[in-house]
Amino acid sequence: MSEAIRRAEAIDFGPDAQDLLWLSQDPVAVFDAEDRLRAANPAYCATFGCDPAEAPSWRQIMRRNHAMRQGALIVTEDFEGWLAAAAASRGRVPFRAYEAALHDGRWIWITETTAPDGRMLVHATDVTRLRSESLALRSERDAAQRASWTDPLTGVPNRRFVMDHLERWLDQQPRHGTFGTHALAVMDLDRFKQVNDLYGHTAGDAVLVSFCRITTDSIRSVDLFGRFGGEEFVLFMPNCPLETAQARLERLQEALAVAVVSPDLPALRCTFSAGLVAMRRDKDVHHAIRRADRLLYRAKADGRACVRAEI
Repeated sequence: MSEAIRRAEAIDFGPDAQDLLWLSQDPVAVFDAEDRLRAANPAYCATFGCDPAEAPSWRQIMRRNHAMRQGALIVTEDFEGWLAAAAASRGRVPFRAYEAALHDGRWIWITETTAPDGRMLVHATDVTRLRSESLALRSERDAAQRASWTDPLTGVPNRRFVMDHLERWLDQQPRHGTFGTHALAVMDLDRFKQVNDLYGHTAGDAVLVSFCRITTDSIRSVDLFGRFGGEEFVLFMPNCPLETAQARLERLQEALAVAVVSPDLPALRCTFSAGLVAMRRDKDVHHAIRRADRLLYRAKADGRACVRAEI
């Protein structure tokens, strides 16, 4: 560690810096590892219509903005699909920046700085004075890029995005020292073919969309969830012990057990089977997925609706 970094880490910003952030006209907020709002200055609260005392999740803030026509301007025919895709991109890298439109006509430039433990600092700046044509072109570019790595039905990342992200993440890990505990699950919806055969493909699509919505609502911002194809999904949970990961999957199973998939089929429920493994530094991503796949087959053989894990 350089001397400059050591000096920077030793600085205690104290209450004065907090007061300045509070007075800033730029929206500033802090989200925790569960992607819940923990602190925000008045500018952020006024812009997005939220209160840190409620500890709302980022998804809840966006849902409220969309319903109340305030804050973030979200133009889409499939809001839940947009939300799943947008949430999937949060916390993926230590820093990212992007533009966003607001209902009041402003454009803002948002930066997200994510700590290794998943906490996120969000800062926004008004960039409305930039040429609207330039903003429109970049918005179209961003939409096209998002479509290239998003599953069109569910809005979650597709196989290509998941594999690219996992391989890039593994390459960035230190080759020596502590690797940490990182969990990867391969999940498969139970008896999905029967749902299609009995109720039709529209019901099957509703099951997939409902499963993805409930899953994305339950994971952390640093987790990565995506559709591998058909009814198979992958969930990557960095810095998460295997026991904790298994408990989280079991809580997800409980949430699915009471979730109504479709108002037209109130009795329809979905469950999943999963294989869960710990990532290994000396093995590639394909090896981890093959291990999880074998455990998934064991879960299916053991009666479905369960998780089988292996270190």
